[in-house]
Amino acid sequence: KHGSLLTIMLVIVIIGIIAILGYFGYQWIAVNNIENAAKDAADQFDSQHPTVLVADENGTAVEGTLNGVEVNETESTTKKVMLEGYEVIGTVRIPSISVKYPILAQVTKKSLETAIALLYTEKGLNKPGNTVIIGHNYKNNQFFSKNDQIKKGASVYIKDTTGVELKYIVKDKFEAASSDASFYQSKDYSKTRIILSTCTDDIA
Repeated sequence: KHGSLLTIMLVIVIIGIIAILGYFGYQWIAVNNIENAAKDAADQFDSQHPTVLVADENGTAVEGTLNGVEVNETESTTKKVMLEGYEVIGTVRIPSISVKYPILAQVTKKSLETAIALLYTEKGLNKPGNTVIIGHNYKNNQFFSKNDQIKKGASVYIKDTTGVELKYIVKDKFEAASSDASFYQSKDYSKTRIILSTCTDDIA
């Protein structure tokens, strides 16, 4: 009798362990699939919009610039890059934390589960004024989960559909209340500023 009871309990424990391992295995596969799809979209964007100029936020040419290339200020007429039904309008690259993602044109629940997105802009990506790019913090190194590791002075590269990639230098890091959008608006519209926004208490 006791042997049968122990056998049943052991079977229940084994089933429970298998279920837990299956759940975490599924989550790991799902996260990797999302990550790979996002990185593929960023690479596709680079292919459709080759880099013609690397400049700082003031428009001054910097590292690796293709000298003598005239930059067309109108958007590229090449085929649009789409990811899960959302248009990719640029890429963000942060070498110091090994991050590169496509920037989606819309902020929705689904788009933020797919990549990062443009939350707010005053004049457009890489244009004078403030632009806010938002991404989830899943605490699993995906999307903007590693934002807290970005140090002041680090370089952030934003590429737009003209093929221009601007190099921004991190000047400040701060926390704001979820209801506080005061930092969206620029005080100096002659400067181009990017704000990378994420939350501090998301869980995977």
